[in-house]
Amino acid sequence: MNPRTADDAASQLRRLLIAIPALADDSPHRIADLAILVGVSEGTLAKDLRTLVTRFDDGPGGFVEGVRLAFSTDSVQLESTFFRRPMGLTPSELGAIELGLAALARELPPHEAAVAERAKERVVRAAAGLTLHTDRGPVHAARLVASERDGLHLSLLRTAISSRRKAEIEYRSVSSPAGSIRSVHPYGLLHSNGHWFLIGHCERAESIRIFRLDRMVAAKMLAEPADIPDDVDVEATLRNGRATVTNAEDVLRVQYSPRIARWIAEHQSVETQHDGSVIVDHPLLDDDWAVRHVLQYGPDAEVLEPPRVREMVRERLELVLSAHVR
Repeated sequence: MNPRTADDAASQLRRLLIAIPALADDSPHRIADLAILVGVSEGTLAKDLRTLVTRFDDGPGGFVEGVRLAFSTDSVQLESTFFRRPMGLTPSELGAIELGLAALARELPPHEAAVAERAKERVVRAAAGLTLHTDRGPVHAARLVASERDGLHLSLLRTAISSRRKAEIEYRSVSSPAGSIRSVHPYGLLHSNGHWFLIGHCERAESIRIFRLDRMVAAKMLAEPADIPDDVDVEATLRNGRATVTNAEDVLRVQYSPRIARWIAEHQSVETQHDGSVIVDHPLLDDDWAVRHVLQYGPDAEVLEPPRVREMVRERLELVLSAHVR
């Protein structure tokens, strides 16, 4: 499956899981109001909802049997009894909820993690009667934040996003290792390749920026309202662990040999050189990703900037060579 297709499908499912409970009262709802609730444009939400009742093959009927949507000019009404039925969960489903709560508890700072832990304990008690004849061990989850400081920043930024208020962060980057103060209109948070990222509009840079939480020295929520576009697509800023915006804090500059230049040019904006090679500036959020990216092309790719990534590639190659000699 195409990674982008899978990511778009997952995003659409998350949006539907927010919209459907709001529609489950058999009453018409304004699409504009639902779009604000979900955090997308009206057109995107309408398209999402139509997937519930539209097949993309030649088969008759709707995509979800027993679910009917009635669209008017500016509203939509869901007609279904499925969403009013008492929920009966299987042991596997309860286990999945338990795991999700365990992961959430590991992600949150201690004062918020206690709430998730209590919810997890209730799920465990509810599951006890269904698992009397099944051996099952305790559910554990890896911690998604590297430190309690990161967890506190994560919690604060989530509050700023949901409250649509600006955030002020003290941020260390390669260009300013001592740290600089940024006022940010926070669009959203994403977790990729072991790191949390804040995506938002930086007032100092006057453009969208992507900030790693573990590089934040401090963070606080401001009283001023944030200007957050209704149609912002936060998840589109990261694809397969790399930024898709061209103004990330750091830039990886790579020169690709003439042998693979044509293929690179099909996928990237390139600077063509006299010898037939091409140079590409990649948004750089994670140094480990940069090293993996360059090494996959072997001698056909060379890091030009930044020097630290060039040195990391050299060290990685020396390590591989020394292991091979042994």
